[in-house]
Amino acid sequence: MNDWAETIGRSEKATREGDALAAHLAAATSVTVGLLSWCEARGLGEGPIRVIARAGGSPHPRLATLLGAGPGERVEFRRVVLGRGSIALAEAENLFLPGRLPAEMCHALAVTDTPFGTVLAPLRPVRRTIAVTHGTAAGPGTILRQEALVVGPGGSVLAAVSERFLPVLAGR
Repeated sequence: MNDWAETIGRSEKATREGDALAAHLAAATSVTVGLLSWCEARGLGEGPIRVIARAGGSPHPRLATLLGAGPGERVEFRRVVLGRGSIALAEAENLFLPGRLPAEMCHALAVTDTPFGTVLAPLRPVRRTIAVTHGTAAGPGTILRQEALVVGPGGSVLAAVSERFLPVLAGR
C-alpha cells in the first residue's frame, strides 16, 4: 500500500473509532464510566480512570460563554490529562461553578487525582452535549473532541467541559 492510501485508511479508521467512542460515551452515565468500560473492553491500561497530569493556563473563551456564570459568581478552571495506569487517554478542560457544589467536592477536585465526573457522580448530573467532532475534523492527535454542559439537580449548570480524546483509544 502506498503512503497516501495508508494515510486515508488510518483517517477512515480514526473516524469510525471516533464515531464509536462518541456513541459509547453518550450511552454511559459519565465520560469517566464510559472511558473505563471502553478501555476494559480493549485491554487498555489497568486500574481506574484518574487524573495523571494537571496543567495550568486559561480556559478557551468558548467555555466561559457556554458556562454562563452569574454576575460575581466564582468560576474555577481545571485542565487535566485523564489516564488509566500510565496510558494517557484524554485531555479535559473543566470550567465550573464551585458555589453550586458541596465543599467536599470542591476540595476533592482541588487535591485528588479523581476525575471530575467521578467527584460529581453523587449529584447525578446530566450531560448536555453541545458539540462533537471526530476523525480528521477533531484535529491532529485527536480521534474525538466534545464540548458539553454538566447540569445538576434542578437544572442548574454546574460546569462547561471540553474534552479531547487521544488516538490510543482507537488502538493506535
